Amino acid sequence: MHARIVELLEKEESFCLATILGSNMPDIRPGQKAIVRHNRSIEGSLGSSQLDASLGRLGQKALKENKSTVVEMDSGLSVFLNVLSADAQLIICGAGHIAIPLSQFSQQLGFQVTVIDDRSDFANPSRFPDCEIIAEDFAVALRKYPFSPATYVVVITRGHEHDVDCLIEILKRKTVYVGLIGSRRRVRIVLDMLVEKGLSQSRLKDVFTPIGLPIGAESPEEIALSIVSELICVRRKGPAQARALRKAVGIE
Repeated sequence: MHARIVELLEKEESFCLATILGSNMPDIRPGQKAIVRHNRSIEGSLGSSQLDASLGRLGQKALKENKSTVVEMDSGLSVFLNVLSADAQLIICGAGHIAIPLSQFSQQLGFQVTVIDDRSDFANPSRFPDCEIIAEDFAVALRKYPFSPATYVVVITRGHEHDVDCLIEILKRKTVYVGLIGSRRRVRIVLDMLVEKGLSQSRLKDVFTPIGLPIGAESPEEIALSIVSELICVRRKGPAQARALRKAVGIE
């Protein structure tokens, strides 16, 4: 399924990724996924033509409205319908206090947001409505995640050890943007650890750090705004223009 998701994103095809959140049916497990495409086809059957037809209708509605949502099906299934497109996929590594406003702002601006954290009490749908939530070890989750060449990644974990774990996996993949939060001392520690682990200096230069545009942000909401502003700059103007803007204000 992950390989197919990557293939569709690389083709720049939008689609609805349906993930079972809860199930009263023994043959359908939480975490099971299916893909609903614009041509009304379904990949990853739920095992029943009736269920597939119902899921297809719900997926088509989500695609038409271009809105991710959680739905309750008559069969007792709780399903997260995540509308994905290649040009607006954001992964947030770390579900702390900055991640909440960042996910909200990003969704309002058209990004499909995935939040990853190894703490299930932090990574849960109640804190991140309409986001895809992955409560799993960072490295394991990122290793399995369907990156595309247009994926944006923000690393805002609770410690530099987790930053390293994330970046080792992220920098193996092609992305349009990778940003790392942290003080200059923390960032230096992370980058030095990555060099020790064999990552090239040239690849590390692709990381935007300190993350975000320099607007004097202090609160979580202000920091989230500075980050999402940089994402928009990259999305609309490209990474080179975002770099030029950072250099103009003296942060690179």
